[in-house]
Amino acid sequence: MDGLILAGGKSSRMGGSHKGDLIYQNETFLERIIHEFQKEDGKIWISYGAEIRREYPGCEGVLDHYPECGPLGGLHAGLKRCRSQLIMAAACDMPFLEIGVYRYLRKQLAEAERIHPGLLYDGAVPAADGRVHPLGAIYRKQAADCFEKQLKKGNYRLRDALQCLNILYVDMSGQPELRHMLRNVNTMQEYAALAKNKEHAEKRR
Repeated sequence: MDGLILAGGKSSRMGGSHKGDLIYQNETFLERIIHEFQKEDGKIWISYGAEIRREYPGCEGVLDHYPECGPLGGLHAGLKRCRSQLIMAAACDMPFLEIGVYRYLRKQLAEAERIHPGLLYDGAVPAADGRVHPLGAIYRKQAADCFEKQLKKGNYRLRDALQCLNILYVDMSGQPELRHMLRNVNTMQEYAALAKNKEHAEKRR
């Protein structure tokens, strides 16, 4: 599977700091996701929105076909460029993501399609405790067509776009390790709490 990291956000709630550049366990959030995606044999793409911010070895930047449309525009552009039929999508503000989430999703996807021959899902999206996590999911390349239709309508809500797709929702509520990986860091307060928890854990060692 190819990997797509969505790093085109403006990080307005981070006081000007780009979320992908924040540090956790001696790596930036973005570097952590790159290293996880490298455990699969696929190309890694980084969606930057309107301009390439930074080059990373072994990765290729992707610019949106429909700028200023949020994650939906990044997913569309990445799916158009990717080489594999399945792509792992990750928001750059999810520092706990590990490859295990995607391997579990792929396994569930394969099992669901085995049980129902001829059924082809457009993606597998995790759900936990009543929430869906479309930015830590797997999508099929064909989903780009539906995303493009949604973009042309001017509706940039990703969850609305998912309504026109055949999505397998995978409940991870009973799996705390996987559920933890789906957490994101949206604000400076959340980032400060993350750093504080890390410092506290180190003092207890």
